[in-house]
Amino acid sequence: MPPADETTIARYLARQDPIDRPVDLIVLMGSAVLESVEVAADAHRTYGVPILVSGGIGHSTQYLDDAVRRRGLDLATGRPEAQVFRELLLRRGVPADQIVVEDQSTNCGENAAFTRKLVRQPLTLLLIQDPTMQRRTHACFERSFAELPGTTLISHAPVVPWIGPDHVSAGPGAPEIWSRERFRSLLLGEIHRLSPDVYGPQGRDFIDHVDVPREVLAAYNRLLAAHPESARHPEVARPDPAAG
Repeated sequence: MPPADETTIARYLARQDPIDRPVDLIVLMGSAVLESVEVAADAHRTYGVPILVSGGIGHSTQYLDDAVRRRGLDLATGRPEAQVFRELLLRRGVPADQIVVEDQSTNCGENAAFTRKLVRQPLTLLLIQDPTMQRRTHACFERSFAELPGTTLISHAPVVPWIGPDHVSAGPGAPEIWSRERFRSLLLGEIHRLSPDVYGPQGRDFIDHVDVPREVLAAYNRLLAAHPESARHPEVARPDPAAG
């Protein structure tokens, strides 16, 4: 049985909104979660709209390179995440003229801000991000697109993480995405960042207030108490340098 508290937090962070209207643009954020690419390619085939791939070189880029090597993919590493994802989208049949690349952002706050510079009219955006970061990314996009009335944001985490004995993946038998230790630190780091006095209005003011459910906060507190070593992990202790 996977730990209940990790499962509670993971399911909360992996925001998946109902897609109940036409989509105008798919926004795919670079990350170490290669499953995001297939989900974005499927969405392109379903909705027939372009994909904007956002992601430069940031603190997670090394993990994307590790994932590429671990899965034996013939891809050059050390590049902006958006360029790696673009190549994978092409391999999955998405036409080059249906892919727009933004490869300067280094965190999810910049993903949102730089995407906003490229989107000049109200659209319905389908946001696809690392499932541990999907909820915070949505909050960043809400902040960046607040002055563009009529914009609709739909979050669609590519997977709801499956927690195995020693690693986390998209499901039983699927390739590893994170080690259990790293996954735990990511969960704790995300709830930490969503706090009003950390990235919220009473803190660094990168995002508006996020009303985290009480059961998720309780799970966070129990998990942190059970694994105090994770509180010393950089993913928990160090905020992104520039934005949410």
